[in-house]
Amino acid sequence: MIAIGKLAIAGEQAGFTIEQMIDLLNSGLSVETLLELIARRLEGSQSVLPLINSNPNEPRRLMK
Repeated sequence: MIAIGKLAIAGEQAGFTIEQMIDLLNSGLSVETLLELIARRLEGSQSVLPLINSNPNEPRRLMK
């Protein structure tokens, strides 16, 4: 169940609804392919992640 929850959260962060993910899987898409789609969407959205600065002496970096 934990893996399913993580998949659902990642999918929603990538812009998919739970219903869309279920429909994709029901139409024959493999879980592996769904994970690849989610990863690609998340990679494209990294530019909008907030900048963090845990140490003021270190250069700013993107949160992952």
